[in-house]
Amino acid sequence: MVPRHLGSYLHSSLAHPVLRAWASVPNTLSPVSLMYPLFITSDANGIEAIAAMPGVFRYGVNRLKEALDPLVKEGLRSVILFGVPRDEHAVKDPTGSAAEDAQGPVILAIRLLRKLYPLLLVACDVCLCPYLAWPLCMRKQVVK
Repeated sequence: MVPRHLGSYLHSSLAHPVLRAWASVPNTLSPVSLMYPLFITSDANGIEAIAAMPGVFRYGVNRLKEALDPLVKEGLRSVILFGVPRDEHAVKDPTGSAAEDAQGPVILAIRLLRKLYPLLLVACDVCLCPYLAWPLCMRKQVVK
């Protein structure tokens, strides 16, 4: 292995400015402490209200810029993405394989958000329920 000199070694949780801010602020709640939830749907041009959460919408990838531009200009620093697959991306199987589809809505949203807002922290929900053949994060039970 060729030795390399690095000016510093950052733990992965300190690699992003928002994560460093979270690590340095002692137990305070402020806007920088919050993540804005984004529900991403397969309908690339869609915007759909979520009845159970007034003022919250499901967005298609092509609608993210118009939804986030004003928020980022006001200081939004982090988002968390939740996949709401539809159409061909709604295929459910025992392993949740559609979650890693390179053309799936969440993967496309990550790429777009990183391109549009390089300083925005982008996190993803890791629940596979929308992609699994059984509901509610339950383990598949074998019936004897």
